[in-house]
Amino acid sequence: MNTDNKELTNFIPPSIQHVKKHIKVFDFWFPTTFHGLENVDQKRPALYVGNHTLLGHDVPPLILGLYVQKHIFLRGVGDRVHFRIPFWRSLVKQYGAFEGTRDAIHQLMEKQEHILIYPGGGREVMKNKGEAYQLIWKNRFGFIELALENGYDIIPFAAIGGEEMLDLKYDSNDFRKSLLGKGLKRIGVLKRMRNGEAFVPFTTGFLGLPFIPRRQALDYIFCPRIETAHIAKEQFDTAKIELRQQVADAINAALAAHGK
Repeated sequence: MNTDNKELTNFIPPSIQHVKKHIKVFDFWFPTTFHGLENVDQKRPALYVGNHTLLGHDVPPLILGLYVQKHIFLRGVGDRVHFRIPFWRSLVKQYGAFEGTRDAIHQLMEKQEHILIYPGGGREVMKNKGEAYQLIWKNRFGFIELALENGYDIIPFAAIGGEEMLDLKYDSNDFRKSLLGKGLKRIGVLKRMRNGEAFVPFTTGFLGLPFIPRRQALDYIFCPRIETAHIAKEQFDTAKIELRQQVADAINAALAAHGK
C-alpha cells in the first residue's frame, strides 16, 4: 500500500471533546438543526448524498454537528482542486476529506466508513444566478455505481440555509460575456477553467463584505435510507438510473417541504 492509500485508510477523526470546543463558533454563526436523525446509524455505514450550496460554507457544520449528535464522522469526497492548495489541503484532510477517485471511495467502502458526496461537485458550488437549491448533477452516475458495486446504503439529505448566506453578484455567465472571458476563450484558456465553470462567483454577505457569509440558521434533513445490497449485478444498468432518480427526488422533496 502506498503512502497516499495509508493516509486515506489510516485516518483517525479528532476526538469528540476537541470538536465540541471548535463547534461553538459554528453554532453561534450558523445555528444548526438536524431532522431525520432516526434515519442515520453509526453502526450502519452509508453514502450520504446531498445538495451542494453556494461556496459550500454549510459543509463544516454538517460534518462536525453530525459527529457530535450521532458520533458519525463523515469522510467527505473533495474536488481535486482542494488538494492542490498548500495549507488548505492539510486543513481539509485533517477533517476527513479525500480526493474523490473511484478507487479511494471503494477502499473506504471496504472499511465501512460513512462517506459524504455531492454529485454536483464544484459546478454546484460555483452556482450562477437563479440556481439556488438546484441539483446540477449533469450525467454523473459514478456515486450510484459505487454504491451498487459495494452494496452500500444511500442516505439522501437536504441542506437548507446555505444559499441565503451570500448574495451572488457576478457569476460565470457574466464572466464568459466579459471582454476578458471572451479573450480567454479565444486563446483556449477558458477550457482549463472547465469552460468557465470553475470561475469563483463574486458574492457579498456579512455587512456587504465580499465572500464573508452572514449569520444564518441551517437545517439538514436526512431522508430514509435506500438499500442496494439486494440488487443483483445483472440489474445494475437499469437500477442505477432508477436509483439516481430516487435519490434526487428524495432531496428535492425534502427541499420543497421546507419551501425551497
